[in-house]
Amino acid sequence: MILDVLSVGPLEENCYLVGDPDALLVIDPGDEGKRIVAHIQAKGYNVSYVVLTHCHYDHVGAVAEVLASTGARLIMGAKEKDNYFDKNVTLDNHFGVSLKLCEPDELVSEGDVITSGNCSFTVIETPGHTSGSICLLCDDVLLSGDTLFYRSIGRADFPTGNLKTLVHSVKNKLFTLKESITVYSGHGPATTIGYEKEHNEVYVWERYC
Repeated sequence: MILDVLSVGPLEENCYLVGDPDALLVIDPGDEGKRIVAHIQAKGYNVSYVVLTHCHYDHVGAVAEVLASTGARLIMGAKEKDNYFDKNVTLDNHFGVSLKLCEPDELVSEGDVITSGNCSFTVIETPGHTSGSICLLCDDVLLSGDTLFYRSIGRADFPTGNLKTLVHSVKNKLFTLKESITVYSGHGPATTIGYEKEHNEVYVWERYC
């Protein structure tokens, strides 16, 4: 399985290129579309899908450019579609950015599988950072978006976010996975489920729920 990470934009968002190189997934192309496309072309990858873990502007800013250059199809969580077209939720209005949005080709829900050649990515619904956030699990790899980070969790104070829901998603959806699974987050370094069960600040935030 290919797993390339490009840290893009001023918030250093992690855009992942994962799966089969002949049917690749681009996860959260948030910025620097030309750089993402140049990397794809230099590697000779064929992209099947662009997949969004959630709709915040720093995760979707380069979607249109990547789709136009690769001919890929756009996938997002079914519960995130309305958020994606709401400038208050994407945070356009908060940070003065202007997004070029594209209609999704496919909406996914809990347990759905996105196929990239011989790689199968199972959708895990993890609301809390936004109401429609999802994670993707393939074997021992978890793409967690902004739900789970190294030693921390995502913010829950933006529109549609909810701290209690986020804590539940982390503890009851992600921390029940195998401890050996490597977690690739929307920002920052990779970690593992086992390490986060021991060291994550979710237990601190749980006290405020």
